[in-house]
Amino acid sequence: MHTPVWTVTQMKAWEDEQNKAGFSYARMMEHAGSRAAEDLMRRFPSPQHTLVLCGKGNNAGDSLVLARRLIQQHWPVTIMWLQGQQLSVLAAVNQASLPVTIEYADIAQLDTLLPSVQVVVDAVYGTGFHGELPQIVRQCFAAVAQADVFRVALDMPSGVAGDGDTVASGSFQAHLTYAFQALKPAHCLAQVRQLCGEVLCINLQN
Repeated sequence: MHTPVWTVTQMKAWEDEQNKAGFSYARMMEHAGSRAAEDLMRRFPSPQHTLVLCGKGNNAGDSLVLARRLIQQHWPVTIMWLQGQQLSVLAAVNQASLPVTIEYADIAQLDTLLPSVQVVVDAVYGTGFHGELPQIVRQCFAAVAQADVFRVALDMPSGVAGDGDTVASGSFQAHLTYAFQALKPAHCLAQVRQLCGEVLCINLQN
């Protein structure tokens, strides 16, 4: 079946339309994070220590759902905030749903943490990113790229604008990217496909 390609504006319009029809933003986020987690767990025969790089928007919210689902299946998960903790409303709700035993780490701990990590999930920026990555984020991504880890991006590798008009220096380099509901124009660009690795489109409905 042909996978649709939607601009960032078209994706937002679809989400707004679904929300008005009773399929809430919160339910879409739950499906995004849960289905990504389910696929990730199918790829590994045993729990993997997973580092989740979080921003503060709804992309981070998706990753916090994923983190909760992984923890429920006994995967050790560490959360690292890269944009502070002034979270979007939905992201904050999902952070509150995490178990109190969740591990948090500061960027200063990255080098000592990475040797114990098997999977890194990028949820720093979503498809609406524009401009350049902050230096601390670029340094984090560079360290992760050198580590012996499986790298996953949620919707789009951070640093890449969904419509393909920005590919920032130092963008996250993924082995696997979960695109939500539809591919975005950037997913179709050769330069971005190298950053995405495998691209799997996840249905947010049903």
